[in-house]
Amino acid sequence: MKILAIIGSPRINGNTYKAVHEIEKELEARDSNIKFEYVQLSRIDLKPCRGCFVCIEKGEERCPLKDDRESLELKMKQADAVIFASPVYTYNVSWIMKNFQDRFAYRCHRPDFHGKKAMVVVTTGAVGLKFVSFLLASTMGSMGFITCAEVGVTFAPAHESDEKRQKREQNKLIRQAEVFYNKLIDTKPVKPSLIKLLTFKKQRKAFIQAPKDLVDYKFWKEKGWFEKKTAYYYETKIGLISKMISKIL
Repeated sequence: MKILAIIGSPRINGNTYKAVHEIEKELEARDSNIKFEYVQLSRIDLKPCRGCFVCIEKGEERCPLKDDRESLELKMKQADAVIFASPVYTYNVSWIMKNFQDRFAYRCHRPDFHGKKAMVVVTTGAVGLKFVSFLLASTMGSMGFITCAEVGVTFAPAHESDEKRQKREQNKLIRQAEVFYNKLIDTKPVKPSLIKLLTFKKQRKAFIQAPKDLVDYKFWKEKGWFEKKTAYYYETKIGLISKMISKIL
C-alpha cells in the first residue's frame, strides 16, 4: 500500500514533517507493506496561481504555468491514500499549502479523487488546530478525497513545553494513525453524508445546465454522473431517507 504525504511547510524537517513521520512509523509498525512517499511543497516547482481561470474554463492542460503540477497530480492518483499536512499560519494553512489548493482548484469542479482516502494533519505552536483542520479537510473533500482521519498537534515553544504535554500530543498521533489504518484496510465503499450527497446533486444540477462545450460539462458527462440512475460519484448504498431529503432540498 502506497501512501503519499504532501507537506505544506516551508521548513523541511519542521514540526509538520515530524508529526507525519510519527504517523508513518505507526502505520508501518502495523503493516510492513505500507510504503511512504513524501512531497515537500517547498522543494518542488509549483508556481503561484495567477487566478486566470483558464484551468476551470478550458482545462488544466491549458494552464500557462509549466511546472510540477501535472506530475504531482499523477502521484496523488497513483497513491492508495494521501496525507495532507500543514502548519497553522494566522488561522489558515500555510501559503504553500494554499497555493497547492489554488493550483488544483479545477478539481473542485471536476472531482477526480472520489473513493481515495485521506488524512489531514495540522500543527501549531498555540491555536487554530480545529479551524484549519476543517478548512483543509473541506477543500480536499471538494476534490473527492474521503478524509477518514484528522489530527491536530501542538508543538509548544521550548519554554512552555513539558514531558507530559509532549506525551499527550504523541498519543493523539498514535490514536489517529490507528483510525486511519483501520479505514484503509476497510474496503467497503464509504457511505456519503447528507451534505456530500446534497453537494453531488447541486453540482450535477449546475453542470448539466452548463454549455455543452464547457470542460466541466464534458467531464461530468464522461463520468456518467448525469445519468438519472447515478446517485453519487461512486457506487455505494444510500438510505431512502437521505435520498428523499437531498431531493427535497
